[in-house]
Amino acid sequence: MLIITIIILNNGIVKKRITEENNVVSAKVIETPMDCDNLGRRRGYYKLQYNGQVFVKKGNRLICETLYGKQEVNVLTNAQMDKLIFLNEYDESNDFLYGILLGLFGLAITYKGWKK
Repeated sequence: MLIITIIILNNGIVKKRITEENNVVSAKVIETPMDCDNLGRRRGYYKLQYNGQVFVKKGNRLICETLYGKQEVNVLTNAQMDKLIFLNEYDESNDFLYGILLGLFGLAITYKGWKK
């Protein structure tokens, strides 16, 4: 569980760094869901192409409505240009909160196990 916590926190750190770098690029929209109203619990998946690479991103209804019918979209990328995030993805992300809560839960379980 602690390994998953580290992964979640690392994702939050990566998104924060990309947002701070503010390197806005235009990515080609390859695929969006057919209907933004029926995304379901798992939300929608979007395929974007940038710098010869295809990125599969997960997003909510607002992102679907933003991308639906468009050929290109502005996104943020890192210096290596191997990761893409949507412009407001870090602001709407709860990676730090979920990572910390999961880590505390894992520590509590570990403590209880050693206490016995």
